[in-house]
Amino acid sequence: MLSLRPIQVMMFAFHIHTYSINAYQIPRLIVSWSLKTFHTYNDHFRRRSTYTSKLQSSICGRCMPSALQSSSQDIPHENRRRRIGIIGGGASGMFSATAAADAISKISSIECDVVVLEGTSKTMSKVRISGGGRCNVMHDTTKALPQILSSYPRGNKELRGLYTKRFTPDDAYDWFTSRGVQLKTEADGRMFPITDNSQTIIDTISQAAIKAGVEMRMKEKVDSVETNHEGQYVVNISSKSSSNTSDRVKSEEVFDSLILATGSFPLGHEIARSLGHDIVKPVPSLFTLDSKELTSNEGIFNGLAGVSVPLAQLTLVINDEMLGIKQSTDESIESDASDNPPAAKKKKKRKKKAPTIVQEGPLLITHHGVSGPAALRLSAFAAREFNEVSYKCEVKIHFCPKYEEELRDMNKSGSSESLLMDALWDMTRMIPKRRVATGCPLFLKDSETNREEDSQKTLPVIPKRLWQALVTEASEIPSTITWADVSKKMVRSLANNISAFPLKVTSKSTFKEEFVTAGGVNLKEITMSRMESKIVPGLFMCGEVLNVDGVTGGFNFMGCWSTGFVAGESAANFCCQDLIEN
Repeated sequence: MLSLRPIQVMMFAFHIHTYSINAYQIPRLIVSWSLKTFHTYNDHFRRRSTYTSKLQSSICGRCMPSALQSSSQDIPHENRRRRIGIIGGGASGMFSATAAADAISKISSIECDVVVLEGTSKTMSKVRISGGGRCNVMHDTTKALPQILSSYPRGNKELRGLYTKRFTPDDAYDWFTSRGVQLKTEADGRMFPITDNSQTIIDTISQAAIKAGVEMRMKEKVDSVETNHEGQYVVNISSKSSSNTSDRVKSEEVFDSLILATGSFPLGHEIARSLGHDIVKPVPSLFTLDSKELTSNEGIFNGLAGVSVPLAQLTLVINDEMLGIKQSTDESIESDASDNPPAAKKKKKRKKKAPTIVQEGPLLITHHGVSGPAALRLSAFAAREFNEVSYKCEVKIHFCPKYEEELRDMNKSGSSESLLMDALWDMTRMIPKRRVATGCPLFLKDSETNREEDSQKTLPVIPKRLWQALVTEASEIPSTITWADVSKKMVRSLANNISAFPLKVTSKSTFKEEFVTAGGVNLKEITMSRMESKIVPGLFMCGEVLNVDGVTGGFNFMGCWSTGFVAGESAANFCCQDLIEN
């Protein structure tokens, strides 16, 4: 067998000549070289086919001459080509790949491949359908950061550092505009490209990735990920055969650092779990609330599809079932009391008020139930509670919280029902001859109008069709009765239906074609400033594979851009850290 010593001497001399090492540095270099581990140059031997996989094993053993085996070990770790792998070609995956390649390009004389592995035939499919095909790329960046963070049911605390120090909403805005994307902000804070076409965003990110040198591989499905003894990531892949058969070719790729950007797909969670991470159970988020009872032929909402309320308040009361707590039976309570009669009589524990989840926003009545920002926000913030009860529960709707707020500003007090009861009872003397069902007599100033000539313009608190349904069907007030003839009992019933209308939820529906999940990799196991795993060095994560999600309005994409950029940049620094230090 050929000794390694002559080759080491030759390479040592080559480095002295190439890097102009002086005589004082030679002893230190000799010690350093003696401690270095020589690694195999993988690029020529690890390919994407079963044949080369077998060839690799034969090269490393029986078939390869010993002299050649020795020479393949003589490429120092710091001189070999580095590789960064990104699993998933979605929004965060492509953004992280671009960030990684851009970071590497700023480091001179470093060769590093950035490879995106996407199982489907297209990248950024979710971007394509976002915002009805317009792509709600982010939210209004002029809003205060606490207001932006409040739109993340999960991850708001962890994202604060990223949004203030690493890749801010303003940085995301500058990233797109500096590449020619003109953005517009709509009244509700959503931001879109002025083309109103999601392809604008897809093309911009794709072109940036290509320019940076990112290699994109389509239809390469990742099956599993392992680590080898050198701390690298071995990614097992299956890809379609070049022939027309349904057979898939197995192969493997080796990377120095890896970015998981698989979104809410189970694959990413399985990989993270196999590498030692805990997964917070994923459940649906951002869904609409269905109610078969209200939208049936006999239901109150029948025929009201398309009616919207400018501002409504939805309240979900949290019970033990939603918290996963089994309630005690009446028998067990009675037996406990009979065993200890004196103690049972001495103290009566006051029942604690049940916790609630409350969200406000515009509300839209649909053919199946309710949608709109208010319903979507509640579905996001109460995602787990809804899941615990299989999406069968009761939600209270307040149709005019803003009007109640104005009443309280006038130093009026009491419950929501009593305040509205008093306001409605005033109508019996103000408009006694008017029929109750004619229209809502409560008005608010139009806050969406900023023109001076319209400053006094008022709008009814509740749309006419909805008001008529609440009066005649929910409150059972005859359509012909006037305010002069209405009873207090009828008015009280109407006030209750306005302030706490019972929406019996029977199921959920996906909002348009968008799908967001609550859950993912536990954020306690991630160093958020680098988006790096605390368990496995060199493993980075971004996007919805993490337990981070926002409400509708561009917040989820903002999370993708920020976590993706930081993950990509950090993966590049990790991969080339020893070279940067040298």
